[in-house]
Amino acid sequence: MKTINQIIRNRLILFSTLVFLLMNSCSEEFLYKEPKGVVSTESLNTVDGVNLLLMGAYSLLDGAGSVSGWPGGHAYAASIRNWVWDCASDDAYKGSSLGDFSTGGEVERYSALPTNELIEQKWYVMYDGVSRANDALRALAIAGENISASDINILEGQAKFLRAFFHFRLQRMHYQIPYITEDITNPELVENDHPVWDEIEDDLQFAIENLPESFSGEPGRATKWAASAVKAYVHLHQQEYSLAQPLLDDIINSGKFDLVDSFYDNYNSQTENNIESIFEIQAAVNDGTNRGYNGNPDSWTTNPLNRFLPTCCNMYQPSQDLVNAFKVDAAGLPLLGINGPRYNDENLKNDMGVLSTEEFIPTDHLLDPRLDWTVGRRGIPYLDWGIHTGNEWIRSQANGGPYNTIKQMFSQEEREGASHSSFARATAINFRAYRFAHVLLWRAECAVEGGDLETARQLVNRVRRRASDDLVMGRVTTYIFEADTEIEVDWDQPAANYLLGEYPAFSSQEYAREAVRMELRLETALEGNRFFDLVRWGIDEEILPKYVEIESQFRVFMQGTSYDPEKNNHWPLPQNQVDIQVGILQQDPAY
Repeated sequence: MKTINQIIRNRLILFSTLVFLLMNSCSEEFLYKEPKGVVSTESLNTVDGVNLLLMGAYSLLDGAGSVSGWPGGHAYAASIRNWVWDCASDDAYKGSSLGDFSTGGEVERYSALPTNELIEQKWYVMYDGVSRANDALRALAIAGENISASDINILEGQAKFLRAFFHFRLQRMHYQIPYITEDITNPELVENDHPVWDEIEDDLQFAIENLPESFSGEPGRATKWAASAVKAYVHLHQQEYSLAQPLLDDIINSGKFDLVDSFYDNYNSQTENNIESIFEIQAAVNDGTNRGYNGNPDSWTTNPLNRFLPTCCNMYQPSQDLVNAFKVDAAGLPLLGINGPRYNDENLKNDMGVLSTEEFIPTDHLLDPRLDWTVGRRGIPYLDWGIHTGNEWIRSQANGGPYNTIKQMFSQEEREGASHSSFARATAINFRAYRFAHVLLWRAECAVEGGDLETARQLVNRVRRRASDDLVMGRVTTYIFEADTEIEVDWDQPAANYLLGEYPAFSSQEYAREAVRMELRLETALEGNRFFDLVRWGIDEEILPKYVEIESQFRVFMQGTSYDPEKNNHWPLPQNQVDIQVGILQQDPAY
């Protein structure tokens, strides 16, 4: 198994081997020739050279490393969307069939042990990213006059942003991790004896102070605003609201960002890198790589698997709990638990166990319109691919429930530019890791905790207002879908009974807190942060046991599952790394 430092060691071995071959060649003239296919150390100590090293680090943001069977488990485990780990929340099921992707099933049921390969794979990819960022910093350190001082600061800011980003993704996974910097010669000797929040913050602060506000023509690079957003989120993970607030205010007051007009524009490949995007993970297909290896790796497995779409494999399916959360009252407000019935008291009517050839009339309950931009469900248009006809659209209802994801699926209109020409599972849909809606809702969190309920209300309403008239159109009046059924659709009518209202007031801090948290869930559902948000809010111990209790009644695979907040709110360190670094890496005491 590989340690954190092995990539660097492999490079040194390769360099030593080349030197040995050169010294023992029979022709002295050969000593003065540049070998083909080898990058010299000197060539990397330039702006272009450091940029090449940075590109290597940026390339791992999507979680897909250069491993056998790409995208494989590494891309699953290290996905920028965190979809595997989101299956431990109340938003999603592992999906697919019962026997498929069993290690993901262990995450879903809170039974993943230190030997679970997904834990190892995420660790490997994240520290590979750290190593690549440190390579760039080492090259900068010896560049000397090859690079101007201003260029050095910008390049160093990007490297430190990336290093912090990868460490952050691991720190919120585990209780303590080692922080590896470029001046450490033996990373395998660095102990995990404390949480590394301070180190992450220091790197991000350097990035804030030295990165530009934008890179012309290069939207995928980290900017001052991306670093500010990530640092604010780091503070929120520590309940440091007063420290997060000024960072969020800087972004809001910069005038650089706004909400796009349409909620769906945050997931459409034709509207990428827009005014709402703060840090966006880039994807490309049809660029000469085999099967679209520079595409979005999540799309290989988490889009629907059925005869109507060119995709696979129905992993990461929306939960019934999530669908229920989109119910609203007569004022168009969520069913919070303080002043009325909770959203989950009764399941929204669904076609679980109903064949497509059997009659099913969808619910007429009032709904937040974002539901049908997030979840594919029976009787509703699935983008422009046609009407979702229920059971035949699902790989295994018994295992994953009756719903599909939408947010990472391309439309037919986008297909030519958004999917690989011969392998449609690879898509060019970017992932907006941090966008302006996050910032507004995080700022609302800070306002609630600071007792400023009116500011919180205004910010939440700003996000809700954007989605209030963004309706899925196409009312279906066919309820049985035989093979030759001609489906009746009125495209001038909304697909469901949509209503999204604004909060007239927040009556108490408790009510405001629940409203803000619900809004973050609805706005960013199936974007990978739900489990980590529950933990940072300290409500995982309330929400997840209740979720398991309800799910166990109609999900066979959840029976016998239990959530232990003292153990399951983090994952253990990978056992193979603990075994390699004996006495250095300390396993989580809960394991």
